[in-house]
Amino acid sequence: MIDLAMHMMDIVQNSLRAGAEKVEIDLIENSRGHTLLFRVKDNGSGMDGETVKRLADPFFTTRTTRKVGLGVPFLKMTCEQTGGRFTAFSEEGKGSVVEAVYRTDHPDCLPLGDTAGYLALLLRANPEIRFRFTCRIDDAEFILDSGELKEQGIDLQHPQMLGAVREYIRENIKEIYRKQPSHGFLCM
Repeated sequence: MIDLAMHMMDIVQNSLRAGAEKVEIDLIENSRGHTLLFRVKDNGSGMDGETVKRLADPFFTTRTTRKVGLGVPFLKMTCEQTGGRFTAFSEEGKGSVVEAVYRTDHPDCLPLGDTAGYLALLLRANPEIRFRFTCRIDDAEFILDSGELKEQGIDLQHPQMLGAVREYIRENIKEIYRKQPSHGFLCM
């Protein structure tokens, strides 16, 4: 995976396979501490303790269509390459939380990638799921909640909305990153 958007899509797909009805995605940067927290939290079926322990093993997967699972191990590897850390929490029947902390002052820090494009696709392809996306740098924050958009009468399934929603997300993320201090390797 070459950027955080690809990791986001992969981890969210795990949440969807686990039957989640609500998925929270966070990108929270602390510019003074040179860290970026990437977190996906869901209310899916959750995992037992043994599964959580084996989550970062590339030769372990709960899927029956293949014998390896590389998404989580790659996420762990990319954040640890920057001096960051990976953690996963889960409880059966209550959901899961996957967190990767990246050091943004390290040259191996991944770019954000097309976060807006992937997020718009997730919203369009999964109308029954409530997504909450938070992008924050220090005090600047953008939150998108698909449930709130639906309550406002926005039809995320309308064919012309995909591009509009993608641009709305992209512009808000750009606005936050314009305020980012110039140091660090994290980029869009």
